[in-house]
Amino acid sequence: MSTAAATFDDDIFLLLLLSNSVQCLNAPARFIDTLDEEGRSRRIRRIPRIALVDPNLSPWVKVYTSGSETAMITFTGLDYPTFNFLAVEFEVLYNMYTPYSRNGKIILKRQVGRFRRPRSLDSRGCLALVLAYTRTKGATFVLCMLFGIIGTTALLFLRFGRRLLLKILKSLDGAKVQMPPLGDIDEYKCVVVGMYPSLVDVWFVVDGLKLLLERPRNGRIQSCFYNGWTHDHYVTNIFAFAPNGQIIACSINNPGNVHDNQVAEQGGVYEKLEVQHRITGGKGVVDSAFSRGRYPFLIKSCQTLPTDATERIVLVNDEATSLRQSSEWGMRGLQGSFPRLKDRFMYEEYGERLLVLLTIVHLYNFRARYVGMNQIRSVFMPTLEQYSADIILEWVQN
Repeated sequence: MSTAAATFDDDIFLLLLLSNSVQCLNAPARFIDTLDEEGRSRRIRRIPRIALVDPNLSPWVKVYTSGSETAMITFTGLDYPTFNFLAVEFEVLYNMYTPYSRNGKIILKRQVGRFRRPRSLDSRGCLALVLAYTRTKGATFVLCMLFGIIGTTALLFLRFGRRLLLKILKSLDGAKVQMPPLGDIDEYKCVVVGMYPSLVDVWFVVDGLKLLLERPRNGRIQSCFYNGWTHDHYVTNIFAFAPNGQIIACSINNPGNVHDNQVAEQGGVYEKLEVQHRITGGKGVVDSAFSRGRYPFLIKSCQTLPTDATERIVLVNDEATSLRQSSEWGMRGLQGSFPRLKDRFMYEEYGERLLVLLTIVHLYNFRARYVGMNQIRSVFMPTLEQYSADIILEWVQN
């Protein structure tokens, strides 16, 4: 072999060697990029469409078509008659409005273009999605699996359905937060005095509820929701309950550093109760967190009494303390029926937290009146159970 040929072969060998070396050096880089991409996709907390069941074959559809009253109440908090009653009203608004718009607002369907995006949920599914949201806590990916929809769709229809449901509940007398008729107040007085003879003219109880809130980033806003006693951030709420288990007055979504008594005063709860006191002479029972100095219609229960307290004062305090336990039943009914309240609310300033609280309060009243399963009502007015059964029977017949 000539010298020129040997040199040519050596050059080819070196070129091949360099090419293989470059490929070997590039291979780990491409492999690392692939791993990074897979790692990023694995860290995204969502369930893709490929991992979900068909919405028509979802667990929600299975529950609704099963005919099981127990499953329906566990899933939505309502039985079939009450759910179907709401579903009829809900369907009208659901077909009238749409969540799909360029600015993100809820608009009339006729304002959208001719070719509309098909909806992933029907009206019953959207209503059940909102109800199931109040009946669960934590991330919404659970709702995605229950209804067979992706996270974006679930959040969109949650926002849409909450507004429609709240609009309906505000129009129903059984779900409104309002003072009862004068005849009902007289009946409530008789019920209470029948169980507690010393509490004359008493017909309601008041208590406060603090709900957890995530810490705001702004220090000034953070101090408004911070409670130094428990070292956490809260939203303060005040509720007044009647013997039928319903909320007759409330003040919700207040900063956590405000005292319960101040919330009741600034939120207008005392004002509404005082008006009824002037008309009917009705009174209520509160705990030590409230002040009765300026409000003669409140009976304050306490743990310690003066040494010179009369037998009458001791008896009134004991019975007031026992009656005040019914407010704890009301708070348990709120948080037990709607576990979403036990979750830590996200801090935001767009009114979504207030909307959720309003929806739950009206749902609580609706559920207490027409579904029952309320401890306050079961203890004080068990005859209302038959009344609710008659109302439900009337709905079914119509």
